[in-house]
Amino acid sequence: MYTWTEKRSIVEQIEQVRPLRRTLAEIMDFQHERLLERYRESTGTSLEWAARCFNAFKQFMIVCAVKPGYKVTSDPIDQMWHTFLLFTRDYRMFCEDNLGRFINHEPFEQAYPSAYVETRAFANEYFGELDEEFWNLDAKADCSSGCYE
Repeated sequence: MYTWTEKRSIVEQIEQVRPLRRTLAEIMDFQHERLLERYRESTGTSLEWAARCFNAFKQFMIVCAVKPGYKVTSDPIDQMWHTFLLFTRDYRMFCEDNLGRFINHEPFEQAYPSAYVETRAFANEYFGELDEEFWNLDAKADCSSGCYE
């Protein structure tokens, strides 16, 4: 197990290799009201739930941008991703303006449950705290989509 200083050092090393275009705070402050409304309508959830899911989605996208290899997310975050992809131009601009690169949504040929566990562990170390409703440890037994870079 790493100490906080060692964790920060690992994160800083990764960020030097794969830098973000904006700060974490700026990325997390990004809003898209039409996206939240569309997600709310398609999932039957509240706007508050949609906003929390969008925050978890932004965390996942940051992980996709900075961590090499397979990254897999939970179903609610994946649904948010699918909804954002409907706003193609906005999604592309979000990726390029904030993350420094376009993040492709990839279906995998086989399930990668271990990739979800690794993605979640990295996100937890990177952000220090995750919303358990969207980053549930038991979320993906059949992980078959995410990103790979």
